[in-house]
Amino acid sequence: MNSAAFRNLLRWLLALAATAFFLAPLLWMFAASFQTEARIFAPGFSRWFDPAGWTLENYADAWRRVALGRGLFNSALQVLLVAAGGLVVNTAAAYAFARLEFRGREVLFALVVMLVILPVEVLAIPLFFTARDLGLTGGPVAAMAGLTVPFVAKAFNIYFLRQHFLSVPRALEEAAVIDGAGPWNLFWHVALPAVRPALATVVVLDLLAHWGDFLWPLMIATREESRTVQLTLANLFTQPPVQWGDILACAVLATLPVVLVFRLLQRHIVLTDARAGIK
Repeated sequence: MNSAAFRNLLRWLLALAATAFFLAPLLWMFAASFQTEARIFAPGFSRWFDPAGWTLENYADAWRRVALGRGLFNSALQVLLVAAGGLVVNTAAAYAFARLEFRGREVLFALVVMLVILPVEVLAIPLFFTARDLGLTGGPVAAMAGLTVPFVAKAFNIYFLRQHFLSVPRALEEAAVIDGAGPWNLFWHVALPAVRPALATVVVLDLLAHWGDFLWPLMIATREESRTVQLTLANLFTQPPVQWGDILACAVLATLPVVLVFRLLQRHIVLTDARAGIK
């Protein structure tokens, strides 16, 4: 074996080892979710390969005990509303900061950038009092508004999209202006298609941020019918009897949507990172 082939083999083995290291907890969670309570922590590995011991009872119990279907629906609706509203608000704001000339633009953008460093925990209390005074807590409709409205506009998404709008060649817009395009047509037909990978990236970021969010839903979704999937998962730790099979089954169902969406949009995310690296 020559040196080049040996190096390629070594890289492949290192990549395989790193993949196994990071995927091991997820694979264990998935396999254990099909095991009975007595077999989950039993010694040995032979039980994992015995189909006779596999069961779907954990999924049925988790679905029944904590209204898991309702929690998944609430989380999916929350993420959908935040992502859809964010695409409208954040793209418009980012394009305005990138291309439109108006008084105070640089000062306003500097304030937006300053907001990026503030974590949600710092803003949680004032946001909660504001949501409470506006009636955005309690029932399913009010709680869903409280879960989504404060997070439609995001400072980081505006900053991120603004940088990508700046990278769009002005020659494209100038050619469209010659053809009679106005500001709206420039935004809709020229700028947005050019930053499509960046749009996919912010959608994934919103999914990761809000699908796994626990603190804000805990403060806003005070009723069982308005709880998100993370709150329903937490209930399995406190609602007796504590069954680890049910917990793992709920964790699998809470993880799959994130994995599937990331897999569907992975190509756009990689393209965005590659372009950022080139620039």
